[in-house]
Amino acid sequence: MNDKSLSTLTEMTYRKLHAHMMGPQVKPDGKLKIAELAQLLSVSPSVVREALSRLVSEGLVVAEPQRGFRVAPFEASDINYLFEARIEIERLCLTDAIEHADLAWEGRLVAALHELGRTPEERGQRGQDVSEAWLKAHAHFHSVLVSACRNPWYLKMRANLYLHSERFRALALQFPVTNRDLHAEHEQIAQAAIARDTQTACALMTVHLKRTVNELVWEDQEPRGQQAS
Repeated sequence: MNDKSLSTLTEMTYRKLHAHMMGPQVKPDGKLKIAELAQLLSVSPSVVREALSRLVSEGLVVAEPQRGFRVAPFEASDINYLFEARIEIERLCLTDAIEHADLAWEGRLVAALHELGRTPEERGQRGQDVSEAWLKAHAHFHSVLVSACRNPWYLKMRANLYLHSERFRALALQFPVTNRDLHAEHEQIAQAAIARDTQTACALMTVHLKRTVNELVWEDQEPRGQQAS
């Protein structure tokens, strides 16, 4: 296999492992067995190791000397600190995006909102029934919302925070559906942004994210999924 083919295979493996790490079946602090992952993905163990090393750099995986790789652990405080940071950076991105938005941005946002609204969540009695298509549409909507932001460092930080907040969301998806009307929340944020009402859009985004935090953490401040059975 030449270098280009190996690079492509590693990239594909990384993307598959990334999606695997974001799934509800992956438990925090759980051991990642390279041989099993290699068999599952039909690649060599060395390719899996390289892909896992990339996930270490993103904070999704922890490498332990002489012990291999583990899923990154987390505590309730991690969720609170993460969303505290995300709320701040989302407001910075959204404020700048609204200030520099144009008609083309409006069109992309309306299209992203429509796609999200038309994509079934497919949620049954178990939260993990949420469809991958909906999760992608959801990520796309939030990305388009801030896409007019001109500060690339804001956007990089936001992308990293979104990545980790989705990891926590994956755990919450194992639990029954809440009574939230997510489409209404997204629609209200989009409408305020299109109206160039920065204050309202940021306030709605803050409420939106805080509701997500409440879904992820029990009243006793333990992350959902960490409770004793």
